[in-house]
Amino acid sequence: MVLVKLNEIIEFSLGKNTTRIKEQDMDIYTPEDFEQDLSSGANDSNTSGCIINLIKSKAAPISGKTESKLITQNFLKCALDETKILPWYFCYQFNEGKDLEQQISMYHQGTTLSVKKLNVKIIGDLQIKLPGLDKQKLIGDTYRKSILQHELYIKRANDIKKYTLEMLRKIEED
Repeated sequence: MVLVKLNEIIEFSLGKNTTRIKEQDMDIYTPEDFEQDLSSGANDSNTSGCIINLIKSKAAPISGKTESKLITQNFLKCALDETKILPWYFCYQFNEGKDLEQQISMYHQGTTLSVKKLNVKIIGDLQIKLPGLDKQKLIGDTYRKSILQHELYIKRANDIKKYTLEMLRKIEED
């Protein structure tokens, strides 16, 4: 297993400052798009890279629906060298991996809540363990499926609650 800096295997592109975006009708990538990419993107194992939400310190694969959207300075687009790192493995390590979590928390120590936003240099300097691509695929696919399963459980729980409340209202009416 090799330990490498992220900037050695990923090319980062910072989003535009919102005050510099001239076209008001441009299709802008939103925090909702990010959440959709992370949850609904779990349906799609073929991605065109990843995106990092700098405010939340989370990564998501870029879906076909959002890949052409303009990103703002709260996001960082990641073009991965997929001969070395796979998108879902990267998302797993960035979102759930203990090694990256410890490195990120070291950067956050001593800063106030309003300054906890990550930047390109910090992210590029983070080190990640790179197992072989087969192991990365196994880990990434399992992570992707766990997100999908989690979403299904939440939907099911919401459906049960909705049904239960409807039944209680009918009982009250009788």
